[in-house]
Amino acid sequence: MTPISRRAALRSSACAIGLALAGCLDDIPGRSSDGEETPPEDAGELGTPAEGITVTANSRPYPEFEPQIVHIVPGGTVEWLVETGRHDVTAYHADGHGPHRSPEGTEPWGSDRLTGVGSAYEHTFDSEGVYDYVDTQQVCTSHEVAGNVGRVVVGWPDPDSEPAMTEPQSELPSQVAKAITLFNEESRPVLEAGP
Repeated sequence: MTPISRRAALRSSACAIGLALAGCLDDIPGRSSDGEETPPEDAGELGTPAEGITVTANSRPYPEFEPQIVHIVPGGTVEWLVETGRHDVTAYHADGHGPHRSPEGTEPWGSDRLTGVGSAYEHTFDSEGVYDYVDTQQVCTSHEVAGNVGRVVVGWPDPDSEPAMTEPQSELPSQVAKAITLFNEESRPVLEAGP
């Protein structure tokens, strides 16, 4: 048996400890194996703003955006992706498709018709606020009348200064009004609590 020098034994021990620690570091939440930060599992859900998120649009069994409420950081991007049917994404804005349910001073935004599986539209939201939007397509029935609406929360705006956080306007279809009332019930406590 060959004797091992004290220096060689220490070097071997240090290497073994280093490798063990490196393996443990891979399991740190919020870090990938290459040390990059990874977004939390619930990123994009209300209360956990994401840099980007995808919302799907479906027609079966009824027109629906999923998820209906997303939360992103200012400068974040939302992509709408068609899984079934024909849809569009249109801001509730006084200068476009009313009534006004977008932050004051922002421009109207929206997609063209999105037809077919895989059709997509994305929009980057630079200004903090709460943005309500609708699918204005009319196929067998109006997707708006069916209640196909959604909400994008950007940053941590004061809910009392957001037009989208008011009661639904009387000209909105009843299904939309119900959805917006639920959106407000979910959004207000999260925004009031803050980050």
